[in-house]
Amino acid sequence: MHPHSRRVLQTLGALLILSVTAGLWLSRGPDYILSFKREVHSPLASADLGPLLGALDRWPEWHFHVIRVEASSQPLSAGTALKLFLEPPKKEWKRFELNLKLTDFQPQERVSVSLESESRGRLERLLTDVHWDIQLLPQGSGKGTLIQGTGYARTNGGRARLLGRMAPRILMNQVFYPNLEALAHPEKRKGRSNDAENGRLLPF
Repeated sequence: MHPHSRRVLQTLGALLILSVTAGLWLSRGPDYILSFKREVHSPLASADLGPLLGALDRWPEWHFHVIRVEASSQPLSAGTALKLFLEPPKKEWKRFELNLKLTDFQPQERVSVSLESESRGRLERLLTDVHWDIQLLPQGSGKGTLIQGTGYARTNGGRARLLGRMAPRILMNQVFYPNLEALAHPEKRKGRSNDAENGRLLPF
């Protein structure tokens, strides 16, 4: 073998060993909490945005991939069970459902949910204790509304610990289904078409 080729192979071998070692190290240890926060400004007043939080038939306009939502009871309140039916555009074979529980609901102000289960069971093998929260924060007369979205989840196993340490925001973005840009701006509320370009990976 030519000396140059041998050096290239040795270098690639060393890099592979380093990558595997780093991956094993990053995946070790106890599971931990991941957090996520996003803020989007809307020119609309909170009085205009607030009704969308409780109008489940409008949720597909500002949730990625959601085509329908069902609730165990109306009006909505803390403890209400929600079922979200999701279907990535043009990928009917990837349909799945999310079962949520409302943990806090303040009409026209705030909605918080916890994830109870995912129909394929893949998400729970990676993350547990998934929660997300949306608040509408008025910015004063004529200054619109600050929409604040937060999410939390606990890693579940070595793969999740590895991904969480390497790219925590990317991982959490995959389980935060509210589309705050669509909520903030009426021109972006196009139902299922607004996520045609979205590359979400879940359920894994």
